[in-house]
Amino acid sequence: MGNKYTVYKSDISYFSGKLEAYLRYKEIPHTLVDCDSKVMQMIAGKTGTAKMPAIEMDSGQWLCDTTPMMQWLEEKHPNPPIYPQDPALRFVALLIEDYGDEWLWRPAMWWRWVPKTSRTTLGRRIAASMVSKSLAIPLGAYVARRQLNEWLWKDGVDSNNSLDVRDMFFRELEFLEPLLQDQQFMLGSHPSAADFGYFGSMFRHFGNDPISAEVMRREGPNTYEWLARMWNARHSKLNQSIDWVWPEADYWKPLLQRIAKDYLPYLHQNALAFSQGKKRFDYRGDSLAFIGTVTTDYRVWCRQELQREFSQLNTEDQQRLEQLFTPAGGISSLHQDGVIDSGLDQHFQLPVDPQSINHTPTLAQKLFGQPRN
Repeated sequence: MGNKYTVYKSDISYFSGKLEAYLRYKEIPHTLVDCDSKVMQMIAGKTGTAKMPAIEMDSGQWLCDTTPMMQWLEEKHPNPPIYPQDPALRFVALLIEDYGDEWLWRPAMWWRWVPKTSRTTLGRRIAASMVSKSLAIPLGAYVARRQLNEWLWKDGVDSNNSLDVRDMFFRELEFLEPLLQDQQFMLGSHPSAADFGYFGSMFRHFGNDPISAEVMRREGPNTYEWLARMWNARHSKLNQSIDWVWPEADYWKPLLQRIAKDYLPYLHQNALAFSQGKKRFDYRGDSLAFIGTVTTDYRVWCRQELQREFSQLNTEDQQRLEQLFTPAGGISSLHQDGVIDSGLDQHFQLPVDPQSINHTPTLAQKLFGQPRN
């Protein structure tokens, strides 16, 4: 393996798994470096945010955030593509990637931090990367409690909806099982951005954490097999001809409905709260409600990017997408109240030049890194 890209990651990180699987599939030479507190401080100084994964290039420039990172890498390493040539299907892939990245975050956090066995195990693993073994147990308990509060109890999850968040995992398995029994990857014969979007939560969290992994083995064997297939996928071993499939089979209906009636309304309500200067808002979707959930500028940017992609499609492709989603409830939430600017476009222009960064991390960021969203 070459040394063109140095990847800073963690083996329990949601988005590190997503990026690693992409690099392995594309067979892009890279060197892996595990993150500890010192590495996280270094990343913050180079990119402006203490987040993993991050890529350092031999040029001294950096890449961060998996979605724009992978889009940048696709321009440099275009074959085989993870984005279908069909513009409408490309949009579907990007939308599902975004859904997998952001909507599955809560249930991934639930299954990692609510069950005591998982909470204790993962808390200690994180702590062990920061301090000596003798301190890992007490610090691990603190880390676990902090994560539980940060990502669930202080972000709209409570006794009224906790079990609904838990069951979001089962809803995804109900969708994925018939799909992955029917075809190798989500949109056809080869991995796409949709697969990598789902892979983050399904691999590092649901597929590896002690409690959810057992659930997946029993309730989602096709999904469990797909995880191994994704991790072991190498483009040189697959057929050079890619067969993409339009998502019109019956098993797609539940996912399309969740996107249309829950996820896109969430993005809209979050963006609206952001435009009104609200730090929190009461989200209400078709099947879930999160009272007092945190407003995140990152997810405003996610919506903005999807709107930009949709606007670049011709009328025929836009109509194809409208027809696809109409039985599921439509995608009007994507367009409602127009484009709300996140102010983050400059932040995600890659590559990042460390000379332009002026960042002083807080003590919590030095110890634990920066929240993902």
